Amino acid sequence: MSRQHPALPHQGSAAGLPCERSSTSFWHSQPLPLLLAHRSTRNLPQTADVVIIGSGITGASVAHHLLAGRNGSRNNDHGLNVVMLEAREACWGATGRNGGHCQPLLFECPNDPSIGHFELANFHALQKLIMDENIDCEFVAQPGVRAIYSRHHLEEAEMALNIMRTTAPDLHKMIRLITSRKSLARYRIPSAKGALITDTAARMWPYKFVAHILSSLLTATDLKGTFNLQTLTPATSLSASPDSSGWVVHTPRGTIHTQKVVLATNAYTSHLLPTFADLIVPCRGQMSALLPLPSVRDDNRLQTSLGFLGDGLDDYLIQRPNERGGHLMFGGGRQHSPSIGVTDDSVVDWQTASYLRKRLVDALSLPETGGEFTATHEWSGIMGFSRDERPWVGPVPASALLYDQRPGLYVSAGYTGHGMPNTWLCGKAVALMVQKTIEFPNDPDWAVEMAAAEVGLPTSYRLTAERMARALQAEIVEKKDRTEMDRREAKDRDVGTVMSDRPPSGYA
Repeated sequence: MSRQHPALPHQGSAAGLPCERSSTSFWHSQPLPLLLAHRSTRNLPQTADVVIIGSGITGASVAHHLLAGRNGSRNNDHGLNVVMLEAREACWGATGRNGGHCQPLLFECPNDPSIGHFELANFHALQKLIMDENIDCEFVAQPGVRAIYSRHHLEEAEMALNIMRTTAPDLHKMIRLITSRKSLARYRIPSAKGALITDTAARMWPYKFVAHILSSLLTATDLKGTFNLQTLTPATSLSASPDSSGWVVHTPRGTIHTQKVVLATNAYTSHLLPTFADLIVPCRGQMSALLPLPSVRDDNRLQTSLGFLGDGLDDYLIQRPNERGGHLMFGGGRQHSPSIGVTDDSVVDWQTASYLRKRLVDALSLPETGGEFTATHEWSGIMGFSRDERPWVGPVPASALLYDQRPGLYVSAGYTGHGMPNTWLCGKAVALMVQKTIEFPNDPDWAVEMAAAEVGLPTSYRLTAERMARALQAEIVEKKDRTEMDRREAKDRDVGTVMSDRPPSGYA
């Protein structure tokens, strides 16, 4: 069956709000009671120093680094009053729906090693915080494996490593390319053409990590300011404050006047910032939690964070602890259903679900030939795909504002399905930008530069008017993705894996 591409109706159209009901993510199977329907105050605060919109890992990082981190606010004796708004429950968006793996792709940008270094630093920052605070989020460092299934992707990998000998010799030493049948079989990917191996990756329960950060902020007695979380409170629009230099955040429950707004809204950014409609595009992905077959239980369980790369193929896999069920957390299969421009995560596509239950038997060459896994949970989530494939981080330039042009609006979004190796430090970068522009109001450009440099934010991540203009000249996300996914769809037809047209009961 064809993916039945839409006729790109969403090109130039702003994203809507997150849908009220969503499919049930495995990561939400143990929600923290404190966070459910949490509202720190019964009424919405009328004012705040900073409003953070979004409660995933980016928003949590911004709040943490503003209030609780080593660089917590020092702008006055009382610190900052921070309000976080979330349209649904806390961490109910992409962070609470992702694959649960953190795999820095050190080889992805050989001509810009700052990206590999940043992702590596992000990994170590997460690891250190989790260890220091003893966060129970199933974080385990393990090798990262990027299995390659097409000749041209293998050639690109070889070329990238050759370039890195000169541009990033330190990162190059951390990567191995394997192609022998014996080596590939040892990593449980015997049918791959090759694989890139690093020792820096991890699996984790992302919701539990964010829940710890948010609950710590809510219960702390030593914050450098105040933290107010308002869930089930969507931000519907922004406007310039009529009687000050700040902003008004509009919600169904009232308005908040603030000097600083941080959009940690990823796929939904263009709902509040319409000029980003063609720069960050929603993309629906799908995940499954699979009970292990005998061949991947106990001593035979997987010991790596796996990514599968090929023509139109971008699947990902980790395995949870054996003593906690050993679920295989497997996601991908986007070639089987429309995804770009889709914001409805209440739907589970049946063809994608079937693919995810069956694919690993072949991909891992398991002895249960012709069998399939049993899924305990199947769900979808909405990613934010960036037009130039880089996150957008920093203050929004005046030229990008349709309403009154004024400072104080920041974005950290557009991770293109690669958020876990980026979001924590991107959030920290924005927090430092906010702090430093408060401390140095007469030189905001310098303050932003200093904040970016302190975190090591790649230049290509910086949100500037010049970058926006360049990105708008690039191929649109929809067309680029259509080309990749159609390659995979054609390959599926060639090997006879095309599904029936009729969904079973209970699926879309």
